[in-house]
Amino acid sequence: MSLLSLFRPQARYRQDWSGAVVVLAPGPLPTVDYYLTPRLRGLPAGAVRLFDSRLPAAAAEQLPEGAFVIIVRHAAPDWLRLLARHRARWSGVAFLMDDDIPAAWLCTELPLDYRLWTSGRYARIHSLLAAVCDRVWVANERLQARYAESGARVITPQEPYAPQPAAPVGTRRWTYLGTRTHQREIDWLAPVVAAVQAHSAQYTFELFGDARVARQFAQVPRVRVLAPRPWPAFVQHCQSAQVAVGVAPLLPGRFNAMRTHVKAFDITRCGAAGVFTRCAPFAPALDDVAVLLPNDPALWIAEIRRLLEDDAARQALHQRASAWAARAGADVALEPLIRERVG
Repeated sequence: MSLLSLFRPQARYRQDWSGAVVVLAPGPLPTVDYYLTPRLRGLPAGAVRLFDSRLPAAAAEQLPEGAFVIIVRHAAPDWLRLLARHRARWSGVAFLMDDDIPAAWLCTELPLDYRLWTSGRYARIHSLLAAVCDRVWVANERLQARYAESGARVITPQEPYAPQPAAPVGTRRWTYLGTRTHQREIDWLAPVVAAVQAHSAQYTFELFGDARVARQFAQVPRVRVLAPRPWPAFVQHCQSAQVAVGVAPLLPGRFNAMRTHVKAFDITRCGAAGVFTRCAPFAPALDDVAVLLPNDPALWIAEIRRLLEDDAARQALHQRASAWAARAGADVALEPLIRERVG
């Protein structure tokens, strides 16, 4: 099996679904929140069990009979072997993937260690995944088309958190919420940030980054480089941020081509209006709820300045984005996917 391929599910399950769901994920992840949390809220209390798949596998008796198991991005081999040994207990096992994990090692826009770690740990378990999974869920149609041989079904992202109000009138703070997998975008943004910050002493800019990013922006006034943080702390940051404008440039790349539009949820949760690159996954999903631009720095500088100075315009844009976030993905329920007969 090539590392560029996603496994073909081989398992078949005859057990009826008991209504219980077991979620295996390597710690608190945005993937769990965006693709599962909103859809699991309708299940009865106690129906959902979450396990950290980085920790030792639980005894099979801790997992409910007739449970449907969802493996999010990765699970340690011990967990997969446990699922295989006790396959008669489960009603189905799905693998949920929201990035192009098998091909990450070829995506030269990513840090080398991230590429090798992401695809490497997939390579170590792909045969085990094939043996225990009876279905694959992916985050968008592009991933579905790339891995059509897996029979993947699309499960779209939803906003899992309550909407936040737009940042107050007079807010002049703006932000970029990228991670270290977006270093090319940070490099592209650097001169845009310098130009915007030179326009007004009232503007402040925030982004997440390491010592390299801090050095990169050291000479730009009123820039705060925040330490990266785990997902729950990041959510708390967004909910209290009160940011006027959030930017999300996206440059062409193999990995970027498979991303989703969840960054729009993060920006809206900050109370901000969003400025995005006019390309998939942002277009056409964000038409009419965000500013979509080609990657022309002059256009970005002008639009960011306009929104920072026009409170009414950026609050109206945030209001439309907030309404969109409340609707996004609501047409795809989890239970029909669980009850779907495969094979």
